[in-house]
Amino acid sequence: MLVDPDPHETRTYWPEAVVFDHDGVLVDSIGPDLEACRRLFAEYGVDLPAERWAREVCGNTGGYEALFGLLPGTPDTARAHARLRELWRELLVPANVPLMPGVRTLLDRLAERGTRLAVASSADRSWVTRMLGHHGLTAFFDVVVCGDDVARVKPAPDVYRRALALLGVTPGRAVAVEDSLTGVAAARAAGLRVVAVPTPYTRGLDHGAAHTLVTGLGLLTDDLLHRTLQEGSHVPDVR
Repeated sequence: MLVDPDPHETRTYWPEAVVFDHDGVLVDSIGPDLEACRRLFAEYGVDLPAERWAREVCGNTGGYEALFGLLPGTPDTARAHARLRELWRELLVPANVPLMPGVRTLLDRLAERGTRLAVASSADRSWVTRMLGHHGLTAFFDVVVCGDDVARVKPAPDVYRRALALLGVTPGRAVAVEDSLTGVAAARAAGLRVVAVPTPYTRGLDHGAAHTLVTGLGLLTDDLLHRTLQEGSHVPDVR
């Protein structure tokens, strides 16, 4: 266990708060979402460009409209979105949305250290609270901010700024945990230090804007959190 620096120093480097994205970080909803989009494209007789989905749609609720523009002909986007919502209702059910590996162990460890915990998600509150409740995670979080709580969703910084305001924590004392490029951009714009934990679907993208990159939450040790918070630091990728 890492020992914090001398308390008489002007600054220590343990985060007062860790703010988690929800989809793809706490729960594995990314696979079912991608499958829904793939099925939609198949109904139009075309393949979904998975890399573009990962880059522009994953973590970005506004990205679906651009995705519909890739459908052949002149697609009725309202109809496409309605069909996608039907597929979400079929596929995004609790049985298909497990916890990401290492979530509960990490939350337990942070809670034991007295670290404030929050969720900052672009998704609707009804979805986020449903999944947190289903997996028994609700009590871990002091604050939950969702897309319907703010004027702008990620990559805008609004959800992170609101979460920090409710926590009463300054950006320089908080770490965000994100899987998508839009999420990393949102957290950076709000002034947080950022740990990227890409999913298999986003692993091929450039997460270089994050301060730290790990390939799983189980690798997010106390030492890595400690180093991530240090100004000017960029921790080597941990795989």
